[in-house]
Amino acid sequence: MTQYSSPSPKSSVRSLYFDFYGTVTRLSVTQADIDAALFYFGGQRVAPVSVEETDVQVTLDCIEWPSRGFFTSLLRKDGLAKRIQVDQRIDSQWQRVADHTFTTWSSIPSPLPPFRHSSLWNTLAVAAGTCLCLPDGSGLLLTGDNYVGKTSTALELCDRGARLVSDSLAVLNVKTGCFLRHDSPIGFRGASRRQHLAKITSFIHQETVSPDTGLVLLARPGDVLNRPNLNQAKVQHVVHLVRHEAQFGHVSWQETDISRWFSGVDPADIRNQLPLRTCVVTVHPEATPSETAHQILVSLGGALMTEAAC
Repeated sequence: MTQYSSPSPKSSVRSLYFDFYGTVTRLSVTQADIDAALFYFGGQRVAPVSVEETDVQVTLDCIEWPSRGFFTSLLRKDGLAKRIQVDQRIDSQWQRVADHTFTTWSSIPSPLPPFRHSSLWNTLAVAAGTCLCLPDGSGLLLTGDNYVGKTSTALELCDRGARLVSDSLAVLNVKTGCFLRHDSPIGFRGASRRQHLAKITSFIHQETVSPDTGLVLLARPGDVLNRPNLNQAKVQHVVHLVRHEAQFGHVSWQETDISRWFSGVDPADIRNQLPLRTCVVTVHPEATPSETAHQILVSLGGALMTEAAC
């Protein structure tokens, strides 16, 4: 890694500051990206701080069309060249730890939050999943392939008294065993988008396109649920949803899989903080979120039937 002095933003670049789980990050973007950056990470925004108080610096740019903006190009999947640069302060020296130029996002680690390129790499573990707190105070982690219905099921469970901790990305504090709040936008597609269209379009939202499901509307969870995500939850239940046309509601149990967790910590430490077994529930492609939520409740013994608040 090359050492150099702290990068100075160009006059056309704006800087925003965010606190991600104790890691202060300066984000440098063009004016075109300000609104989008705040849409995604506004809840973590903090006042500007000195270079000495900053842990990570991230620069995002749409190289081929700067005024279009990095986020707009990314969401519209327009094939334009974009660039991510990440600088980390290591032993009081700034070091370039990532420099990616790409047209289509693939396996590049997300720089925001900077899970890979900061001290978070050694304290947190992240994976695709949706985390909720059940009315009895226990935590539920929903996993499964894309488009299996994790988000729509989570929203249905929230209608039944659960509290959302994070959608799409589960963030585990490996030291405490608690899943942490992550305010990533909720994506609405297909029937879910049509059902909630009036509500979504009544407040600030973003649009993107999925090659598999078409138009996707993105909305902030606090707007959708009329209350903020819960700060944390200790997970006692892991439910893995599997789409299956021939079987609906079939339940089985298997050892919890930790192979897809993204972290620099010892995998054994992740395993120690998760339930030993995962409840696998099959979901018919035509099943409604209400039907899937009900099957989860039955499978877990009715934990969500209680009236206790998280």
